[in-house]
Amino acid sequence: MSTDVESARSSQPTPEYSDELHAEVLEDLRIGEHGYKYRLVEGIVMPPFITPSRYALSRTIETRPDDICYNGYPKSGTNWLANILVRLVNQGEAPSDRTLRDSVHWVESSIEYPRSKAELDAAPSPRIFHSHMPFHMALGGDPLGNPCRYVYIARNPKDVAVSYFHFESRAPWAGQYDGEWPHWLSMFLGGKLQRGDWFDHVLGWWRHRDAPNVHFLRYEDLLRNFGAELRRLGAFLGYDLSDDVVRAIEERTAFANMKQDSFSNLREISELSHFFRKGVIGSWKERFTVLESEWFDEIYRERMRGSGLDFDFV
Repeated sequence: MSTDVESARSSQPTPEYSDELHAEVLEDLRIGEHGYKYRLVEGIVMPPFITPSRYALSRTIETRPDDICYNGYPKSGTNWLANILVRLVNQGEAPSDRTLRDSVHWVESSIEYPRSKAELDAAPSPRIFHSHMPFHMALGGDPLGNPCRYVYIARNPKDVAVSYFHFESRAPWAGQYDGEWPHWLSMFLGGKLQRGDWFDHVLGWWRHRDAPNVHFLRYEDLLRNFGAELRRLGAFLGYDLSDDVVRAIEERTAFANMKQDSFSNLREISELSHFFRKGVIGSWKERFTVLESEWFDEIYRERMRGSGLDFDFV
């Protein structure tokens, strides 16, 4: 997509989400408890803006060997990762003529610039794609038979559940959901939230972590050992990062800087003004009761048993 097109779009206010503008097939929408709105796509709970036509395009788009698709369950650090990736492919810098949203493509979504197939085909390489889809619903079809390189970021599920609760509460695409935290937690553990079951989502990508075009990254590892994880990511993508570039990316993607940076803070989208909250490990402790934590831990141990994957919760 040309810079002129991107710049013109950036200057226009982004319309707030509405079913009429973004849901495409209104008859597909369902309303759950406390007004929670969703649609089913291949039997998985999805937001209304994951429409039939957008999803079909995401599955059939022809990817290129230098394409990058970053993925994760919502509130797992994907926008932090997006900032990192855009700067990584630009030697530490962010484009001066566009924002983060202009720099990536979210194909399955009908909001945040739903590019057409022609625009996506014309976009210069390396194209960076955003996605929140499970492995079997990934961009481009089967990742294992695809030239695209996939980067998956996973975060400890207690922090994910709390961050997602704050993000979805009263959100228009979630039907102005007004449930309390205990109800939300039961939906999270029951796999009834938009994007489906956290365990299935994460483990579906984890099982393919050794594929040559899949890179699995834990949020907590990146937060605690940024330089080493960034170099590992760069090597996977074919970029040899100098010490200066590593330092620049680490500084400019620090959480406090992203919240203030007009490139990355998403403030051109009024509904995402609260997008970045804390970004720390262990914020779940402010919300979980002792009994809720014990209940969660029991389910976590059962669902993760034998996977070889574990997370830091503190």
